[in-house]
Amino acid sequence: MSRTDDSVSPSDPRRLRRDHHLIQSANLGFSIAQAMAAVAVPILAVYAGHPIELIGIIVAVSAVSQTVARLGLGSLLSRLPTKHFIAAATVLLSASCFLLGFSTELWAFIIAQLLQGAARAYFWTGSQTHVVRASESAVTALSRLNVIQGVGQLIGPALAGFIGAWSLQMSLLAAGALAAIALAPAIALVRFAPFPQRSRHGTGRPRHIWRQPGVGMAASMAAVAGAWRGILNSYLPVILTAAGHSIPVAGALMTVANLASLCGSAFSRRIHAAGPRVANAIGTAGAGLGLVLASLFPNPIWVVAVGLTISGLGAGILQTVGPALAVDSISDEDRGRAIASIGTFRSISLFVSPLATAGLILIVPSAAIAAGIAGIIISTPTLSTLIRRRGQARTSQEGTHDHDEDFAN
Repeated sequence: MSRTDDSVSPSDPRRLRRDHHLIQSANLGFSIAQAMAAVAVPILAVYAGHPIELIGIIVAVSAVSQTVARLGLGSLLSRLPTKHFIAAATVLLSASCFLLGFSTELWAFIIAQLLQGAARAYFWTGSQTHVVRASESAVTALSRLNVIQGVGQLIGPALAGFIGAWSLQMSLLAAGALAAIALAPAIALVRFAPFPQRSRHGTGRPRHIWRQPGVGMAASMAAVAGAWRGILNSYLPVILTAAGHSIPVAGALMTVANLASLCGSAFSRRIHAAGPRVANAIGTAGAGLGLVLASLFPNPIWVVAVGLTISGLGAGILQTVGPALAVDSISDEDRGRAIASIGTFRSISLFVSPLATAGLILIVPSAAIAAGIAGIIISTPTLSTLIRRRGQARTSQEGTHDHDEDFAN
């Protein structure tokens, strides 16, 4: 496997160990900044006087740019080193946060979310591809990356809530500064050689990589995790503050969800050992039904905490096992394309889920009910899988029964 360029040998553990610390440092700074923005942006939009129906649209704008940015990443990974995407992401996120730190006009939210969407696409595709190429085990490398990301998402909401109690715009300026600091370790990363160009003739592989066995299920898992994150980052902070919780408490509850996601990522290796179908069922059911509980019962606070814990655990499993399943299902040279491909499914869900919730708000009495309905929809892949498996089991039993009768006759 060609994991590095000529200047770095896979047998150079010191250099790769240093690279591991650098990527995790950039990961921590980026994750804290992103999590701070996730809490501050929707609440700031409401406080700035923008209609609540626009919150989903504002967050969906980020998902649109993330989707567009991911569409060309598969080919770009064959032309540019992964470290370039990681460095560019820190600059884009920093600019996004600084912009809202100085203006709360609608145009500022739109531009900031466009920048943030591209930043998320570049960072997570770049960082996941980077760590996979430097490790023998994809699920182990991704688990470590997601655990550090989870630590950042624990710190971020609490920090945003603490600073936001004084000034939401100041919390975004702090987030922008953290993203800018993350640029330093990103620049110092090992320059991995771009992936080999795919041959257009005689490969025998499907044109769409997500149609390959394993990648399709990974795409489904990424989509559910993206839908969960889309609702969590858009309407959940608004629901919690509308239920009477203060901004610091809302930030702390978001931290509970991210802590649970961290734990889900940490234990994902054991879940992964049980098989992808089991991981998919557990993760999807937890992410959707936990979100239903937290949205429909924002009081008392312990019910919210339980719901966010369940949903976070499920999402953590999905966002770790999904990419690992994708890269383990294909050849080495297609790993970058696979991660970019399933990331596109995630970003589409990030776009659709808050937008669909915004549409539901126009029909149902409250944002809490709309988010609860969205959580039920997220859970449907698990329910359909269970129904299909029961049908298959019944058919198998009937077939066995008929065979026994024929044998007796």
